[in-house]
Amino acid sequence: MNTKISSFIITVAAWLLFSALTILIVWETLDRARLIRDNDNERIFSTLFASARNYENYGEAIESSELLRSRIEGIGVYDEEQQSLYRWGKAPEFFDESILAESSGKSRFGRYTIPDKKSDRIKFVLKSDRTFVPPPEPSAGRTKAGEGFPPEKQPGRRREGNSPGAGGKYFYIDIAHPAYRRTLTLLSLAVPVWELVFLALAFYFRQLYLRNREYRERIESQKNLVVLGTAAGTLAHEIKNPLLSIRLQTGILEKILPGTGREELILINEEVDRLSALVYRVNDFLRDAAGNTVPLNPADLLEETSQRLCGRNIVTEDSVKESRVSSDPARLRSVFENIIRNALEAEGPEGEIKAVISREGGEIVIRIMDRGKGIEEKDKSRIFDPFYTTKSTGAGIGLAICKRFLEAAGGSIVLENRENGGAVVTLKIPEEK
Repeated sequence: MNTKISSFIITVAAWLLFSALTILIVWETLDRARLIRDNDNERIFSTLFASARNYENYGEAIESSELLRSRIEGIGVYDEEQQSLYRWGKAPEFFDESILAESSGKSRFGRYTIPDKKSDRIKFVLKSDRTFVPPPEPSAGRTKAGEGFPPEKQPGRRREGNSPGAGGKYFYIDIAHPAYRRTLTLLSLAVPVWELVFLALAFYFRQLYLRNREYRERIESQKNLVVLGTAAGTLAHEIKNPLLSIRLQTGILEKILPGTGREELILINEEVDRLSALVYRVNDFLRDAAGNTVPLNPADLLEETSQRLCGRNIVTEDSVKESRVSSDPARLRSVFENIIRNALEAEGPEGEIKAVISREGGEIVIRIMDRGKGIEEKDKSRIFDPFYTTKSTGAGIGLAICKRFLEAAGGSIVLENRENGGAVVTLKIPEEK
């Protein structure tokens, strides 16, 4: 698994872990807010029913207390037919029993809790199988508490088994919880923002990690290049002169002994050429990658190179024939030569080698394809490493040179297996405007 994929998986896993922790914190915060809300409800109930004993009706009891006045929105008592017996504040004129289905639960005392999802209010309904008498409204001209009422309806009196302040079949109370609503609103706004911020930070640190790793690899590569450059300079000095001497001696032998040892001399010359080519290619890899950049048409350069190596133009008719890229002609020619030579050595039909040039997103894309053996999975990660080769003969420097020269020109190279066999090398170079 490559670094980018593994770092992406780790980043997503960290975000998911953080999200799980956030959900746990939010759950605990909501649970605490609910406990505070429920405790407030019990305090309001206790205060209301205690105050109701000292006043003519619920309205007076509510108006007498700052707590009740700021928190209770409405209160009402309803009979079995859901008709209003007593109302104060925002209590409905008729009680709709269907709202009991929205309750978050029913206690053993018949109390229903009905949260209002669109506001900070919570409605409570006390339901009883017995008929309660509601607190009466004062009669005209009444001067004392209880005057003007039948004995059974005196405030503070109740029918058998009923508590003070209760009445009718349904007792309805609407309580506001602004603090609870603020908590819900804050969480609903803060959690998504915090999740996005953490996700952005996670990917930012992932990017920093990838860049740091890339810098480390570049530094290591530069170290390797320094060592390689020193070795290559020594090799070029120590090998070049002996190879030249060998070549001169074989030329003399060919003149002195015509027809004698012809095959041996040819073999010696081939090996001398191979060693010379290796020295030159190593020097090619170590020289300035950018070179002298000029605007050029890659189609013309590729056609000329393929004519020389394949004896034909491998660029297809539907390719882009006129375009401009900025590159050193000698270095781009070296790229085309290395790729075409690899295609010729891939043990596929020579006639299947072709190149397609297209224009994609501000880049000139060159795809060179063959029908050879392709690339084994184990070799894909190292195919561009200097001196790594899967061939019995070869220096393993060609693709490393291609990558180095293309990156210096602002481009890239990708080597992939081709459908139905073979390989395709994709070169991308920024187009000159």
